[in-house]
Amino acid sequence: MKQFLITFVFALIIIPATLSAFELENRIPASVWELEMRFQYTPAYSRAFNGYGQEAPLQQLMLWDRSWRDSVEGELQRQEQRLEFSIAYGLSEIWMIEATVPLVQRKQTSTLNFASATSSQQIVLDNLASETQSGPGDISVQIAKDLSATTTWYNRGGFTLRLPTGTSGTPRGIAANAIGEGHSSVGGFFHFNWFPLTHGLRNGIRLAASNELVTKRETLEGEEVYYSAGHRAEIFYNWSIERQNIFAGTEFHYFQQSESKLPIGKSNAAFLKEISFEFGYGNLSELEQKSLSVPWQVRLGYTRPLAGQNTPVANRLELSSTFYF
Repeated sequence: MKQFLITFVFALIIIPATLSAFELENRIPASVWELEMRFQYTPAYSRAFNGYGQEAPLQQLMLWDRSWRDSVEGELQRQEQRLEFSIAYGLSEIWMIEATVPLVQRKQTSTLNFASATSSQQIVLDNLASETQSGPGDISVQIAKDLSATTTWYNRGGFTLRLPTGTSGTPRGIAANAIGEGHSSVGGFFHFNWFPLTHGLRNGIRLAASNELVTKRETLEGEEVYYSAGHRAEIFYNWSIERQNIFAGTEFHYFQQSESKLPIGKSNAAFLKEISFEFGYGNLSELEQKSLSVPWQVRLGYTRPLAGQNTPVANRLELSSTFYF
């Protein structure tokens, strides 16, 4: 008999990149659907880690390869809203497929000024001031297999594919956090979960990597070029405990991106280290003893960047609600 599982997630996130919250994998039985909705909000931010790992104005990151960047005055700000719809389906007891469709709204404002700017330099500043995006983002597809499942271990591995379906706005800039969608990549991941012999305790680690493919973008001068963002690698390591309907956990996340390719790519490699804390309440732990008509859980999370290079600086708050029907 087919079952239908709906997950609703509401998330309030303060972060300039679409980084995930706690990376937890849950088994999906055969012929079961899982639907998820997540809303992310990034308030205006104007700081970034520069190429030396020091905090600097955001424009230092966007103008990283231009010798005149220190002569620019004013401020560059960005803000973002993102609504994601994810649907997963259990193809069998060990295979699943998931697709995520985002709706993205980004806006960038600028008071940047360069008194002695040349015409080409002014074009760059004007393009930074006019960057906006509103509409569908890049669709992500994940195919995964449960590698093992016991009372103490649950491991999953699979492949990911990002499709360049984000057509709204103008894909522009080659920095690691350039505005605009239109990226494509293929990748893979392994997720290991260990359940020590303590009720409700979970230890997890996720290793992920993606190979960025060549797409077309505009340079800040407005010239259309072929471009490949730097390849990515990520590590998530977390501990959590869920007992008597209370959830608590912490996670360390490390992200690294190599230099971009075509037409230029020197000195724009990036990395980020951050730590997250989450606390929640709900009745999900009762599922171990009995069936529930409406399982649910609410979580509150906080993420703080520890160090980085060529990445924005921002804390993150998250409020999520999950319901199963």
